[in-house]
Amino acid sequence: MLSIGVTGGLGSGKSAAMKIFYELGANILSADDIAKHILKVDRNIIEEIKNTFGADCYIDGELQADVLASRAFQNPENLKKLNDISHPALKLHLEKYIAAMQAIPGILMIEAAILLEAGYQDAFDKILLITADKNIRMERAVARQEISEDSIKERIALQMPEEEKRKYADFIIENNGNENELKEACKRFWEEITVCN
Repeated sequence: MLSIGVTGGLGSGKSAAMKIFYELGANILSADDIAKHILKVDRNIIEEIKNTFGADCYIDGELQADVLASRAFQNPENLKKLNDISHPALKLHLEKYIAAMQAIPGILMIEAAILLEAGYQDAFDKILLITADKNIRMERAVARQEISEDSIKERIALQMPEEEKRKYADFIIENNGNENELKEACKRFWEEITVCN
């Protein structure tokens, strides 16, 4: 199985692209979903989160994601603290999953917003960057998020710049258009990658 890490900044259209790839036949996985699961069930990580960001990040054993996010995204130092707590466990889960899937034919695509920031690129055979102009990413993020525009700007500022991400990508899909244009771009990529595989 060919493993492809799919990344891109907030509002780039990663999730929309992943749905298209699933329809085309890819095995898909969200690293964000795994990370949320780890934060909910790993007792050591839960204790570290409480000690670092406050006991009220969990109420009756339930993760208060909004509380944690508001504190983690306050500044680069806090975000680094959260990443230092959660990234090693997430990387281990991803590596185990990819290893378990190796014997199965096909293509595995794993969506990971922080793939490059966390240094996960070596876990994958190839890296696909979904990107868009900053103003378009802002518009999309504002339209779909339940957080303020200022909070979105802060989160984008904490992510690796798109220009830097391009240096690590084996493939790039420019997603500045509409949904149909994204579909066509994903289909072209799929045809290219399935021929090579």
